[in-house]
Amino acid sequence: MCQQQCIGILHRWFLLELDMLNMLSSLTRPAFIIALFIVSMPSMSAWFSATGQAVVINGDKQTARQQATQEAIKQALLFAGASVTSVQQIANGLLLDDQLEVRAMGEVSSVELIDEVYQNGIVSVSIRADIFAQDSKCSAADYTKRIATTYFPIRYEGQAANGQVHKLGKEVALKFQGIMNKMTPGLNLSHIEPYVFEWHRANLPLQAASLANKTNAQYVLTVTLDDISVQKQRGSALTFYKGDQYMRAFDYTLGLINGATGEQLFQQTYRSQAPWDFALTAQVDVGSQAFWKSLYGQNIVRQIRTSIADLEENALCEPTMGRVLAVANNQAQINLGRNHKVQAGDTLTLFNVKQISDTFGQQYKQFVLHPTTMVVKQVFASTATIAPADNSYLGNVQPNDYVARQ
Repeated sequence: MCQQQCIGILHRWFLLELDMLNMLSSLTRPAFIIALFIVSMPSMSAWFSATGQAVVINGDKQTARQQATQEAIKQALLFAGASVTSVQQIANGLLLDDQLEVRAMGEVSSVELIDEVYQNGIVSVSIRADIFAQDSKCSAADYTKRIATTYFPIRYEGQAANGQVHKLGKEVALKFQGIMNKMTPGLNLSHIEPYVFEWHRANLPLQAASLANKTNAQYVLTVTLDDISVQKQRGSALTFYKGDQYMRAFDYTLGLINGATGEQLFQQTYRSQAPWDFALTAQVDVGSQAFWKSLYGQNIVRQIRTSIADLEENALCEPTMGRVLAVANNQAQINLGRNHKVQAGDTLTLFNVKQISDTFGQQYKQFVLHPTTMVVKQVFASTATIAPADNSYLGNVQPNDYVARQ
């Protein structure tokens, strides 16, 4: 077990190093550096060092220091295998206490401030944390959950006129996919439909079910860019030499819906702003390196990482669900396979979903479980063959019924 954990840590370390090569290409880009110091056997307690960065806005060093410290702690915890809910107890650059809401996958015994540096409007905070990471407690986390979405709509399109950033929703969706598929091996944003869909106006359960079925995904990610407006901030008496500065909002609402049941598992609104370094009349290429290396682009990346950590916390231990593709010879073919980490011998629950109505016409979903546990017999790249564990008759099972790993 210890050997497997060590290999897992080294593998994640290697992936992180590859990501860092791009992240450290710009000084102004919010980044983190993770270094493994000590691994004590067999408890797997380890010291992790991390550096987080944040932009100092309007001379507010305290807020920037808190953001940088939170970023460093979050990345250290996630790298160690913990799953962070919140990191908010900050005082003078250090944790006020150890009140970190961490799921059973990890524990923090201490956090120490190593360094704090201000340069070119950026604060870099280095910390080290003693983290004890444990194995995942839910078997559902063994499987990869697929997520589908569309390009992210800009709720008020007129706000995109400043900088001509009308394609921002498309580029943020693509950036979200790239970051998510590196950060979360248990969640995979497998498909982005190449059009903008106005999720804030849609019948979410109906549209989510349609998109999930079309893309062979379990979950649907709904994101709406609520506010990308630009506001002028006049220079203060102390910063008169800088002149007026433009700040641009990046507020968005993110939700995660189970495509099979229509249930909304998670919804959160995120609000932030960052300096807009481009001329208001310029036509900004939101897919360029210049944009993503800007302070505003880096703020978007930071918000994306926060959202992904929240999604992982809320979805990782949810049951992994797949659909029945075909039934023959007392066996069923399902749309989960090796790409989802399914293995021969795994046990699954078979069920179907029915719509029922009460006397007031309110619709409800009813889950009808098959009485026999199913066992995976053969595994292919994206499909698998399952059969009843007790060799009983597989009656009343049809395509588009569901299986679940709980």
